[in-house]
Amino acid sequence: MADFDDDWREEEPVAVQAPPVHSYEFRSNTFRGRFRGNRGRNSGNWREHGGQHSNKRRDDSRFEENNTSVITVSSAKVGRIIGKGGSKIRDLEFESTAKIKIGESDGQETQITLSGTNEAISRASDMINDLVKEEYGRSRQSTNQETDKFSQSNDDRKRFMTTNADGVEVIDWDKLNAFHDQHQNERWSQLPPIVKEFYIEDPEVAAMSPTDVKKWRRANHDIQVKRTFDDKPGLRPIPNPVLTFEQAFQHYPEILEEIRKQDFEQPSPIQSQAWPILLRGDDMIGIAQTGTGKTLAFLLPALIHIDGQPIPREEREGPTVLILAPTRELALQIEKEVSKYQYKGIKSVCLYGGGDRREQIKIVTKGVDIVIATPGRLNDLVMARHLNIINFSYIVLDEADRMLDMGFEPQIRKSLFDVRPDRQTVMTSATWPTGVRRLAESYMKDPIQVNVGSLDLAAVHTVSQKIMFVEEDDKEAVLFDFLFNMEPNDKVIVFCGKKAMATHIYTELCLKGIECQALHGDRDQSDREAALEDMVVGNVNILIATDVASRGIDIKDLTHVVNLDFPRHIEEYVHRIGRTGRAGKTGIALSFVSRNDWAHARELINILEEANQEVPEELEKMAERFEAMKLKREREGGGRGRGSRGRRDRW
Repeated sequence: MADFDDDWREEEPVAVQAPPVHSYEFRSNTFRGRFRGNRGRNSGNWREHGGQHSNKRRDDSRFEENNTSVITVSSAKVGRIIGKGGSKIRDLEFESTAKIKIGESDGQETQITLSGTNEAISRASDMINDLVKEEYGRSRQSTNQETDKFSQSNDDRKRFMTTNADGVEVIDWDKLNAFHDQHQNERWSQLPPIVKEFYIEDPEVAAMSPTDVKKWRRANHDIQVKRTFDDKPGLRPIPNPVLTFEQAFQHYPEILEEIRKQDFEQPSPIQSQAWPILLRGDDMIGIAQTGTGKTLAFLLPALIHIDGQPIPREEREGPTVLILAPTRELALQIEKEVSKYQYKGIKSVCLYGGGDRREQIKIVTKGVDIVIATPGRLNDLVMARHLNIINFSYIVLDEADRMLDMGFEPQIRKSLFDVRPDRQTVMTSATWPTGVRRLAESYMKDPIQVNVGSLDLAAVHTVSQKIMFVEEDDKEAVLFDFLFNMEPNDKVIVFCGKKAMATHIYTELCLKGIECQALHGDRDQSDREAALEDMVVGNVNILIATDVASRGIDIKDLTHVVNLDFPRHIEEYVHRIGRTGRAGKTGIALSFVSRNDWAHARELINILEEANQEVPEELEKMAERFEAMKLKREREGGGRGRGSRGRRDRW
């Protein structure tokens, strides 16, 4: 049964009276109750349910939450209600607690259905009404001042136009850019000042001679420290490394106490060199392989930076620290690391695609100090104006090379467009390609670069690298034979090149009664988190994954990495096998190599030789055949023609 009456309403209909200049309507039809045969849900078309209705009014509060109201707005205004990518309508639903559904349109008007309690519907109606009136107000003001605005617009346009040699009027970009810079500088000048200097050098550290410093750096993975770009006159000398936690944080006893809780014995090499640089307020680029302690290197100075600002945290307009990470898994792992250190009540939030967007917005709105985010979700919330990037004063771009490999540079640049120029910026990377250097030039000021080990691509030396030559059709059988013969305490990640292959291997293992988990981009975020947690706590010992698990994932006691499919880029090979052999322990990496992988043979040989690993004779032959093939193609005119497309090269 349902009550439906266009003429009877319990509350006043929502209405906006528009001047005759513009066509604008906002009407409401309300109907209440439940329709039979629809599982208690309301429907906008009661005739679909047989047209039966009752005039009996239901006042029972049990039915109030199922109220539905239909409002009508101008079709031209619907885009403002939906927002970019549906962001505005999600915000309206979140703030009003009503469900909002865009309905049918006749071209001029569109119906919008609101569902929920009376209070929720009223809130949603008012919010939509305000949105439309705001837009209407702008239109009306534009109409009333049309002549003035047109004149002003022409004046503005003329300010930034010039006539070229051909007599054509073109944009004067120098004037336009100068105007933009002036406007930005005016905005930045109104921001509160930030403090970046928190370092008090220990006398023992200050007393280290250049020879002592050089000797220490050489003994600790041959650390190289330099100015990334020009060493300008007047820049402070690069600080000496600290050798103990006390030398770095003796003036911050709460930080020292948190470090002691983690049972660390001494700082890692990159931490020893990074902490004096970051506590002193310099920008820094840390280039080191995964598992070397980069997260703690930038995190502890960030905590001190947050607490040391002149404006109290509760009075600041937004968070203070931003940490950008390439994948959800790495972002969640950083958040987990942040949660280990309880310092002055500092709060953090992790923003990532696949997570509950409403809940993330709610946490940000309540107030946090640290935002850990993936580029896509950060860009989403910045564009929706839930987050103002201009207020961040300490920014970290973690695994910058991976973010560029994944194509996130546009999102990064778009999100950081408004960032204040006097911020402190930290960048970490496992490699130093041109794209990372370009990003550093854009966002960093006189950075100090800390290289742990050589800049040449190299694998962790605690991993034994084994190569097995397998035909494509035999890979699955060889893998299952390996997994069936694992020791009880062995832990393995199997890397697949495609999500479909990962799903297939996972399914086959489950059918064979082998407990395992899968981690790839097609799985729901909750399933991805559960898969990783099962591996971390030891519920399963086998993880089938794609390259989303190749960086930043820290699974203790991981004994093996298996490359079922060789990665497309040799950098990913290094990162994959770096999941094992961490924290001083050893591990084994087993890579299946087929004839399709011969293009990577020479690069793989270089990695093996650098790590003092055995180079199979067959791998050398593959590299020679591939290089000979390339030379032959070059002599024949460079590359395949269309006629040879799909032909398999002999290897």
